[in-house]
Amino acid sequence: MRRQADLALRHEPPEAGDYYVAKLGTFACAVYRRRGADAAAWVGYTEEQAHWPTARWVERQIDETGMPMACRASSMLMRVEAIRAGSGRGELPCYVGDGHPLLERLGAPIPELDAEYWVIVHRDLRRSACVRAAIDWMKALFAEQRDVLAGAL
Repeated sequence: MRRQADLALRHEPPEAGDYYVAKLGTFACAVYRRRGADAAAWVGYTEEQAHWPTARWVERQIDETGMPMACRASSMLMRVEAIRAGSGRGELPCYVGDGHPLLERLGAPIPELDAEYWVIVHRDLRRSACVRAAIDWMKALFAEQRDVLAGAL
């Protein structure tokens, strides 16, 4: 962080710096398709996102299953809409896929795709009342929604 924000929610803690860092929780991911659709193709990630663990996992599934790539989407919203439209199957966070009335999960959460989330704040701002309130709210929300985030149906 380069003082662009007072508080950040990130997938990884910073490697260095004078920060207060707390793990909030873990998001599980699974494969979804439009309810009742054939979904014999994959909805994947763009070339620019190919280094992401989830993008690499989808590419391995394509290689292993021989299913084609139906389309590539540059955002989660675009992937959700492509899957919802019946373009194919795709990986989504369980809190997104399980909560969507037109999607169905095709299996258990995929442990290797679990994503940890961390709250990060400059140590000198940690005791600020508004920053502390935001951190406490995020911790409480992650704790309250633990089962939803973990994909426990």
